Amino acid sequence: MEQDPVEFTREHWSASDQPGADHFAAVGALMRTHQLIVAELDRLLKPHGLSRTAFLLMATLLISRDHTRPLGQLSRHLMVHPTTITLVIDQLYAKGLVSRAPHPTDRRTVLASLTEDGHQLITKAAEDLAGGQFGLTGVSDSLALRLTSVLGQVRDKVGDA
Repeated sequence: MEQDPVEFTREHWSASDQPGADHFAAVGALMRTHQLIVAELDRLLKPHGLSRTAFLLMATLLISRDHTRPLGQLSRHLMVHPTTITLVIDQLYAKGLVSRAPHPTDRRTVLASLTEDGHQLITKAAEDLAGGQFGLTGVSDSLALRLTSVLGQVRDKVGDA
């Protein structure tokens, strides 16, 4: 059986007298896992013509009150630069998946809302992602819950608000 690449890295990092082998291995494990999940999410989203950012933006609108959010809130919530949000909103708007409107009381704020077509597409994409366990193929519900809990603790320690 081939050795786990994260354990291989930890052992060789430590053997090279480098500092923080456990933390180095933890970051390596997170990054490898991220790459594997991202590849699977991209594969599952491709038939829907959605990027991960577009999916997450639309999913955020789906779970928002009235399926609407200010663009600035989307940027902060998704931890994506405002320019990226504007670009993705423009792309989704061109496809008829979101609408844009000025905020009723703050003319500097633009609101994005899911259209009916957008609601249908995000619902179908979410069903397909759920069928693929959102990229966590083969991970049990109990392991997914433990993973969420452990990562919540890590996020708390590194300052996720």
